[in-house]
Amino acid sequence: MKRILKDYQGTEAEVKDGMESGMRRLFAQPYPAELGRAQGTEPFSLEDARRVVFFPSLSDMKTYVHAFARPTPSSARKEQLMKFKLLSVFYTLHRLDGALVDRFMHAGGLLSLVSLLGEDNPYIQSQAMELLTDFLGPLMTSSASGSMRQAHLHQQMYLCLKAGALFQRAADILNQPGEVFPRSYASSIRLLAGAIGWLRPMGDDVPEATVPPEAAAAVAALQHCIGQSQGALAPDIRSTAEALMEELAGSPTIRSAPLSGDALAKAEMAIFDAEAQKTEDAAHAWQSLKLLGNEAFGAGLWWPAEAAYRLALEDGALSLPETEASLIASNRALVLLKAGAPAEAAASAAEALARNPRNSKAAFRRAQALIELPGRAEEALEAARAAANLEPQDTKVAELLQKAQELCGKSKNDSPEPASGMDSMD
Repeated sequence: MKRILKDYQGTEAEVKDGMESGMRRLFAQPYPAELGRAQGTEPFSLEDARRVVFFPSLSDMKTYVHAFARPTPSSARKEQLMKFKLLSVFYTLHRLDGALVDRFMHAGGLLSLVSLLGEDNPYIQSQAMELLTDFLGPLMTSSASGSMRQAHLHQQMYLCLKAGALFQRAADILNQPGEVFPRSYASSIRLLAGAIGWLRPMGDDVPEATVPPEAAAAVAALQHCIGQSQGALAPDIRSTAEALMEELAGSPTIRSAPLSGDALAKAEMAIFDAEAQKTEDAAHAWQSLKLLGNEAFGAGLWWPAEAAYRLALEDGALSLPETEASLIASNRALVLLKAGAPAEAAASAAEALARNPRNSKAAFRRAQALIELPGRAEEALEAARAAANLEPQDTKVAELLQKAQELCGKSKNDSPEPASGMDSMD
């Protein structure tokens, strides 16, 4: 955010307010959760939705897969807009992160992107096509024997192409009288050519099955595209289309699966070792989340900072030292105070003190929070005294203690009737 504000000198406050407002709305209702509710389906987990948007390194990326794969009625423009926003987040933030892309593809992400090609929205189709090209291109030119990870990625590509949906979606695009989005004909033909070339049986392969039935639709679409293009197709694209038609018509078989039986099971175990992943996450996640919370706090983004600290406490539950957990809970109390949530701040500060009773900042913040809560003057005074015992020389603590004493005295002198001044606060 600090880098962004440098580009808006003179209007930093307005830009920051707008970003803060947008981040709060997005955090309160991330696109995956909003999309799930709008479609009337079983709602996404709100925490999963927040993780995939704000903390993707802690996500298995299945939320993206589920969101992309759900069909959107052409009349539901608001739902399409939400899906486009989510796709844009993935495209902008995650497509160059190899680890996240691996998780996405392992979770069935390729087929979910293919389903996006069927959306009645050229912007969604265009981004989905570019992502498919980015992901499939390197796989089609690499060997599956390099590692278990690579072999499993090839298996995911094989399952995606063998299913046939890509041929049908590309055929639908090619059958349009005009290009659905810029270079849609060329992109579709190149993707089909790569798919067919990769599916051809290798020299040491035993052919496994016939080409997908949808390949016939792709042939018809290619013929239509060539016939209707009237010179619009570049010569190399036209020759690719013609060669592709010959391939589809002349070779009725496809290669065998890159992995099968025990090999597939071993690859999946190597990639999806839950205990190893849990250990790794526990060792590293809470440090990253704490730093992320500090950065969000420094940028004035209270709710994202609160989420980072809360998730750090959750994900580090088994490995987080008590002193560190106390510091993080105290930080969370501070951002909750900044966000105007004193009750939650008091609870978080109490958690910090339970983990480390000598945490003076947590004691101070608990007293601050309790002072803001109606009917809790006695607790506020007790908390302020505890903070003063830990930091007897701190002037801010002394001022807070005096404020708590005044508040407690006022509370005792107030009428016990329900409509007291304290009860009407907040």
